[in-house]
Amino acid sequence: MRIPLLAAISLLSATLAWAEPVSEVSSDLDGDGSAEIFRLTGQEDGDADLVIDTDRWQLIIKDFVWHGAGFGQEASLALAPNGSVQVMSMNESIGRNRWRLTLTIAYRDQAYRVAGYTFTWYDTLDLENSGNCDVNLLSGKGLLALGDKDPEPIRVTWGAVKITDWTHVPVWEGPCEQR
Repeated sequence: MRIPLLAAISLLSATLAWAEPVSEVSSDLDGDGSAEIFRLTGQEDGDADLVIDTDRWQLIIKDFVWHGAGFGQEASLALAPNGSVQVMSMNESIGRNRWRLTLTIAYRDQAYRVAGYTFTWYDTLDLENSGNCDVNLLSGKGLLALGDKDPEPIRVTWGAVKITDWTHVPVWEGPCEQR
């Protein structure tokens, strides 16, 4: 009886631990004088939810970014120098195709928006297959660098998307699909 009970407790605690925050930052993006708390929580399906808490409400965006289970695959949050929140997702450890995605969140027009999109990739077996794409979605302007070539200007037309409308874009789509 004791062994099944211990196994059940271990399974339950592992399940609860998976939904715990994997990263957390705070910033007053909406400018109301009270910092919002931004949190990523890992899910069993390999995605992370973005949670925003204030003293008045909570917003949960399911499956906001990919979150792997291994080292070099963890989603995380950081603050940009201007106070914007950066959401990072990556695969820097498994397979030949490595990548890092950074989504920058800003508060514009009474909504939290994905205001920046930066995607870097490289192939561990074909070093010519690499690049960096950095797009300011507020202006639609960006730079795309392929391999060792100099960055070239690009334009996107879909603008800064509300985070509530953001879809979990696979890394091969989006503003950097020109690669």
